[in-house]
Amino acid sequence: MRYARSVTADQIVEEIRRLDPKEQLGVIRFAYQLDAERRLTGNELSRLAARMAETNDPAEAAMIRETIVRGFYGQQQNKNTKLRESFG
Repeated sequence: MRYARSVTADQIVEEIRRLDPKEQLGVIRFAYQLDAERRLTGNELSRLAARMAETNDPAEAAMIRETIVRGFYGQQQNKNTKLRESFG
């Protein structure tokens, strides 16, 4: 079921700004969790792969790789990959 969008993202951001810090923290946690669970689109993955190929910084390449793995497989698969790599 789809709901009609009656509130804009800008309006939501303004409401978040009005919250007290403790409530803002809850919103931040939710947004972080939502981002961690979201799979990336093909275009997003392609742009990240291009960035990874262009960088000479090993730390940046590692962060991009982590984002690609999380974005492709999702958060749970990423946890399993990290576990295998730590015992690998």
